[in-house]
Amino acid sequence: MNEMAHAGAPAPESAERRIAALEKELSETQAALAEMRSTYQCLHDMLMQARTPICMWRGEDFIFTVVNPAYSAALPGRQLLGRPIREATPEATQGFCDLLSNVYRTGEPFVGNELPVRLHNPEKGCEELRWYNVVYAPVRDGAGEIVGVCHYGVELTEQVQARQAAEARAEELRKSAELIAAQQETIRVLSTPLLPLAPGVLAMPLIGPIGAERSEQILQGLLRGVAAQGAHIVILDVTGVETIDTQAANALVRAAQAVRLLGARVLVTGVQPSMAQVLVQLGVDLRGISTYSTLQSGIAAAIGGR
Repeated sequence: MNEMAHAGAPAPESAERRIAALEKELSETQAALAEMRSTYQCLHDMLMQARTPICMWRGEDFIFTVVNPAYSAALPGRQLLGRPIREATPEATQGFCDLLSNVYRTGEPFVGNELPVRLHNPEKGCEELRWYNVVYAPVRDGAGEIVGVCHYGVELTEQVQARQAAEARAEELRKSAELIAAQQETIRVLSTPLLPLAPGVLAMPLIGPIGAERSEQILQGLLRGVAAQGAHIVILDVTGVETIDTQAANALVRAAQAVRLLGARVLVTGVQPSMAQVLVQLGVDLRGISTYSTLQSGIAAAIGGR
């Protein structure tokens, strides 16, 4: 009976077969391990050659385990590998340790743009403000547990400083434009001042050439002043106008006509003989406009004829 049971059982695997299977499995494992090492070495070499600061911390104390040359160059003269971040880089207390702790605790990566950080410059012997774009990502082991945090950064100091300089320049230009506009408004007011001499009597002394723009300013100033103050006499003093041409003469006539429509009349003072001759030669129609050789005589006529 025992012989029959033994005869019906499958033949035991030979030692040679078991050894061959183990050798094959070992060979495949070694090949996979070699491939993993090659991949790791390629990634490591790539990180070491990268021109951006890259590092990796392990454990809750965030001990430096990987530091590429670009990261070391940002912190010259420091021993980083094997040291916790707070000890090796006191700058991390500027809020960065809290960010790392949050990534380590939650597993959520952090992406920061233009983060400012003050770093000591040993060459200048002082702190400098720099800006970085950074990424903090969790590092996991084979079981998926978080064992550290890796850092990838790009320095943007030159770009940020250039933008800030451009923004500062734009602000300067804006303030300059506002100042120029204010100065132009002051010049406009001063170039066409409207002075109250007596109740119902206004005077506008004019100095310098009268161009198209200033002609419009004179007209607008007179109309606003007459309407606002209820004036019935306006004195235009041209003593300070050295030369007069057709455009300037027509501007005075237009101003007088517009003022008359508001119920007031215009007196022109300071008309010199040379100016009177030019007005005659130009054929300017000054009918309805009283003219006086001096401002004083014009004021006397205006006040006496109220």
